[in-house]
Amino acid sequence: MLHKWVLMLMTVLSSRKERGCRLNTKIDFREPQPVFIHHGTLLEPTDAAGNIFMAQGDSITISCDHFITHPHTINLRTIATVTCEAGDTFRNDAWLSTPGQFSLFRCSSPPNHMSQRTNRTCYDGNVIYEVGYKVQNNFYPLYESCFNERELYPLYSKYSQKPYNYNFQTRVKRPIFKDDGVYSREFDVPVDWLLSPKEQRRRVSELVGPAVDRYIVPGLQELSRGHLAAKTDFVFAFGERATFHYVNCAPQWTGFNAGNWNTLEVDIRRHIHESNYSTIIYTGTFGVSQLLSDAGDLVYLYLYKDSNNNPVIPVPLYFYKVVYEPKLKKGIAFVGINNPYLTIGEARKLFFCQDLCHGSYNVSWLSWHPDSSREGYTFCCTVEDFRKTVPYLPPFKVTGLLL
Repeated sequence: MLHKWVLMLMTVLSSRKERGCRLNTKIDFREPQPVFIHHGTLLEPTDAAGNIFMAQGDSITISCDHFITHPHTINLRTIATVTCEAGDTFRNDAWLSTPGQFSLFRCSSPPNHMSQRTNRTCYDGNVIYEVGYKVQNNFYPLYESCFNERELYPLYSKYSQKPYNYNFQTRVKRPIFKDDGVYSREFDVPVDWLLSPKEQRRRVSELVGPAVDRYIVPGLQELSRGHLAAKTDFVFAFGERATFHYVNCAPQWTGFNAGNWNTLEVDIRRHIHESNYSTIIYTGTFGVSQLLSDAGDLVYLYLYKDSNNNPVIPVPLYFYKVVYEPKLKKGIAFVGINNPYLTIGEARKLFFCQDLCHGSYNVSWLSWHPDSSREGYTFCCTVEDFRKTVPYLPPFKVTGLLL
């Protein structure tokens, strides 16, 4: 008799699981992708494989700027809530003629992400901006930026990275960068124009003279819009698009951008997935790069002067990523030098900590080329050592090295 009841219970539980829904980041989300809200927050996968499991009757809110498209709609809506029926089928009897396949929910055009200036501050009184989406007058942030409004550069972007981020959506079109007026709050600074190939060459030429021909070499080395939080650090297309904001980037030499910085992004994402870490990442900039002018002087690289003749938009000397696992209270800092025109001896003088990646620590999962000038000289620090030089990060307790 007991055995019979156990079998019946298992059958019921199994049928309930079958009646639920399962979506996958690689299969069930198409472009132009809406913004999805689930239980009051932006949708997240349930497991490391990028699956989203939902009980029958559970709901997702779909949001587009213009209107949502689906073959079964009976009226036009910009926001709608659909309920899990089974598998990949969802229903809304007042909006859909019949329950429909989830992957067919799309927008007429991609939703617009935006930045929001908060009342919160970060290091030295700088301002925190949140970047995300507004849905029904509620703002849903994806990441935040600690931003210097005086010199116009990000100190860092902060976001979470979990095992499922490894299964990010691919083939998501790159939008143009936007600034939402951040660079013109006090001074009208044309940031997008300044980073165009022609204008960056002119600006660097003003600083170094004819020596610019040695530095700005189209197709080999020039200044790019270097992401802090990477596009593919976010699992859904709406998150990937939101990284294209000027509070989340800084001038970065193209060799470094496509070289060791990109390699580091890929390696961290894979390592977090394989190690099952749930991390917080601070990724930012520090210092100002210098180049030798035609007159033989070292000059600091800034791309603009504001109306008070103050230099703004620095070309950073360092880019960094601090990876912190709050449950384990462990962390590690990765640092890259944003100057391809240094010798390895000159670069090593800029290492400000004991380099763990050249030591005996087990960071064999890194596949970068740390001694390459073209790809960017790189090194690793304990979080404690990193803080001695770069004081930007908020306090958090670190008891060990995250390897």
